Amino acid sequence: MEHDLEHQRAWARWADPRLEERLVELDACDGYVVLVWDPRTDHLDAHGPFDGLAATCAADRLRRWADPAGGGVDVEVSVARLHYPPPRTEWRPAGP
Repeated sequence: MEHDLEHQRAWARWADPRLEERLVELDACDGYVVLVWDPRTDHLDAHGPFDGLAATCAADRLRRWADPAGGGVDVEVSVARLHYPPPRTEWRPAGP
């Protein structure tokens, strides 16, 4: 994951120095998941976790799998940030 992030930052520096700042801001998460939703069946699948570039590649692969002929199948594929929950602590009732 670290190698992929360095590659993305190097590309961003080459393309536009402001992109690197934006990339760092967008990448402030624990990873990415690819969501595939079929509105006909209301079925949702989540794939991952991935790093940024791998999530983009997985999303593209899943789009092509869902619509191999390019006919516009009604399946939506998107990439979402993943944030792991904070570590659980022991629950204690409020009060004195």
